[in-house]
Amino acid sequence: MTLDKKKILIVGGATGIGRATALVCAQRGAEVIIGDLNVVEGNATARACNGFFIELDVTNESDVIDMCAGIGRKYIELDGLVQAAGILKGAYVSIEDFSVDMFRKVLEVNTVGSFLCAKYAMPLLKRSLRPVIVLVSSGAAHGVSSSYAYGTSKGGVSALGITMEGKLAAEGIRVNVVCPGGINTNMKLSVIAEDARRTGQDPEAAVNNASLTLGDPIGVAKILAFLLSDEADYVRGSIATR
Repeated sequence: MTLDKKKILIVGGATGIGRATALVCAQRGAEVIIGDLNVVEGNATARACNGFFIELDVTNESDVIDMCAGIGRKYIELDGLVQAAGILKGAYVSIEDFSVDMFRKVLEVNTVGSFLCAKYAMPLLKRSLRPVIVLVSSGAAHGVSSSYAYGTSKGGVSALGITMEGKLAAEGIRVNVVCPGGINTNMKLSVIAEDARRTGQDPEAAVNNASLTLGDPIGVAKILAFLLSDEADYVRGSIATR
């Protein structure tokens, strides 16, 4: 399987699953663009991929427009979009205590950010012969999340992907949604630490124990890289990982 010379934009590619995906795609021959709010780690990932970095706040429509315009000036087309940017706020906060501002912020990043990236990358994707969009949702979209906002937002990401799949297939654009389970990322570990604190356990010990059993981001990244390849042409819908 190869991604030779494919232009792949990975939003949220500075850390976690996004970073792992950038590295795997680069190893398989892709030209990788990283979009992220995290400048230091975003630039580090871009250097590791021999790609380039664009500072981006996915909740800022102008940022997304400018990012896509910059990509358009460098490349004729975009072959793949991975939207992996996301936040989790309000873990284990009761619905009575969950602030509306926090709820809206999580939806703005996770759900609206996914919409904006797909919307403004579309002209570039349509210039590719076999364009692919992969939205990173979560197992929390179909199960019970630690956060009301996170679970709701990822349900929205999954629904957005399903809707785009049905509407864009006639234009030759493949859309997949990936729902990772328990993966060893900073976001996941922060939730585990918070759970330990609220139940009177040692957060450091809880994180260390969890790290022994959580999945490796590279495992999810390999699935994402496959979905971005021509070999995945017959794959449809949502894919769950460990």
